Amino acid sequence: MAYGKSAVAAKSATGMEEVLVWLREDLMGELEAINQYQVHIDNIDDVEIKELLAHIRDDEKEHVAEITHLIARIDAIQREKFAEDHTMEASERIAGGEDESKVLTVGSMLGRK
Repeated sequence: MAYGKSAVAAKSATGMEEVLVWLREDLMGELEAINQYQVHIDNIDDVEIKELLAHIRDDEKEHVAEITHLIARIDAIQREKFAEDHTMEASERIAGGEDESKVLTVGSMLGRK
């Protein structure tokens, strides 16, 4: 998705549609920030700086979760899509809490926390 296109969409949107466009743009920015911090963490040797950047990266992850939840509250179709999990069969899903080692995260798929 091109950033410029969403700005055009925001001009024609009204009320909550406009807010959703802005939230999606904010979400893209937060995700880009996470990736940028991770690249810097991976390429800096100083432990103190790495720890500070990791803390900031994790704050950005919290922002992603907050914005995602807010979008789900406003957009009923998006809320339905978030509720669906097409990545595995229902019988294989972990509802949470029982065995966290089996829960896949982006980090665990990349061999990180």
